Amino acid sequence: MTGQIYRIGRGTPPEPVNVSFDPADHRRCQNLLTWFERGGEPGATLLIDDWKLCAASHPGLADSVRWIAATARNAQVIIRAGALSDVPTGLRSLVRLNFLALHGLSTFTRALAWKGRWWKVPIGLDSNGEPVVVELTHFVDGKWRTGSHLSVTAPDAFRSLVLGLMTTQSPKMFQAIFIDAHDTDVFAGLDQAPHVQAHHRNAARNPGRLADVLLAESQRRLEVVGNTWTIFHHRGFDQVLPQLLVCVTGFEDIKAAEPSFASDLAIIAKDVGQSGMQLLLDCPHEAAELQIDDCTVPADLDEMAVSLPLLMHQDEPPPDFFTLHDMPNRFDQPHAWRPRPIAMQYRVAVGADVYGQPVEIDLKSSALQDGMGPHGEVVAPAERRAEALRALVLGQMLRHSPDELQVVLIALHGAAVFDGLADAPHVRAVDLLEDHEQRTRTLAANGYRSIWDYRAARSNGAELGPLPELLVCVDGLAEVPPEFLDVLRTLGQAGRTYGQHLLLSGPAPLGLDFLSYRLELTGQGWTRRISRSVENLVLPTDLDDVTRSLPGVMRAASS
Repeated sequence: MTGQIYRIGRGTPPEPVNVSFDPADHRRCQNLLTWFERGGEPGATLLIDDWKLCAASHPGLADSVRWIAATARNAQVIIRAGALSDVPTGLRSLVRLNFLALHGLSTFTRALAWKGRWWKVPIGLDSNGEPVVVELTHFVDGKWRTGSHLSVTAPDAFRSLVLGLMTTQSPKMFQAIFIDAHDTDVFAGLDQAPHVQAHHRNAARNPGRLADVLLAESQRRLEVVGNTWTIFHHRGFDQVLPQLLVCVTGFEDIKAAEPSFASDLAIIAKDVGQSGMQLLLDCPHEAAELQIDDCTVPADLDEMAVSLPLLMHQDEPPPDFFTLHDMPNRFDQPHAWRPRPIAMQYRVAVGADVYGQPVEIDLKSSALQDGMGPHGEVVAPAERRAEALRALVLGQMLRHSPDELQVVLIALHGAAVFDGLADAPHVRAVDLLEDHEQRTRTLAANGYRSIWDYRAARSNGAELGPLPELLVCVDGLAEVPPEFLDVLRTLGQAGRTYGQHLLLSGPAPLGLDFLSYRLELTGQGWTRRISRSVENLVLPTDLDDVTRSLPGVMRAASS
């Protein structure tokens, strides 16, 4: 901005201005707007700092700004806003969003920011003030999702896209390789982010070696994914393989030094659906089918490119229970027990990973409903098992009403591991074999082969009574009576069909072939194990307090 800057806004401005008026000072603000409506002074700028706040104090602000922007010949209007949606459509071309606001954030924390999906990311605003959004995936034949390869010729837009992905995706879901034909500062600041696998400078000197590295990584990923249809389906089986964005600047110079480099990238590009390796090039190329036009990037892009990658390395405190479950710090029955899509049913967070993102357990059958269950175990010393059991069981209770989930608590050696949980309305005392036989009769009498067929028919209007899932929690299985072990084996073999789930706990792995997930306390802390997947996690910090209060609150709400 040049010339005199006249600001309407509250607090200290982020950059120097000549005069600032608080929105509450209606008279002086109106005088300023009238002066600009009459032409102001040559080169002057009217800065509306925080549109939502200022518009709330001045109902006619939109009309005044619209008039000033349309008639002023030697003055300009700039609007700052926390979100683009705060500003009327016709004025959005005047908006200068900061980088975090472009991504719907006011501040950056890993737990809050790294929740984006790998579908699209905004990089700036077009000439009408509308977001320019890059779509990172597309559907092949309208059936299955695959990654897109991109070319972005404008350096600022290139950097905005990469930083946007780093800001919204955790390193578990997105990583990058930087390739610079020379030794430039195009990746300055960005290369400090935890997402960066490697930063290759002066790549034009030996592009053949670099191509071999990329081809080897592509092959490694193809072997990991195996026969899974796409990398996105592979994640559904709980083997997380991050998308890998290969960012190349000076591509024409590298290609001139080694023409085969382009053909090697084309080979990698063809396997994107399985390998998850996508290309981001700084010039058009046949392998990069999606070309991104230039746009107006956030004014603070360079500043954020330096500060945000460093923030991404800072430790953050573990979440409390309700924060982990994205709920206010209390039990809200209509919100907590609301209907959910099938994919989200019986899938709840038990803790957070190193990046502050939820680590979940899905009780649904891995064979029938793409879940992680139906049966699992908690492995830890007796004095520590209660932590993980509470995290899992309380999470399921918080998300499911007693009509959807019932819980049986069995402590074989009289330990206090389940203290507090028994107050919840979900807890029942049932004969396990009798419950199994009753479920078998109910399904057979109504002509259904599994509880999921039964539940789907009920949700479609069939006159059927509720048939909740049954979570059977048994602690202290180091020594178990043979006859009770036979009962557990019966449920273990048929539970996925009839909605019966076992959660067994003891000091060592039980070695039962029907167990599909495990929460285990190791020397490095708690881990979640599902097949070959191992995730480190921390449990909520306030489980003791929640165990004392939440079950009783839920019982009162459901009575």
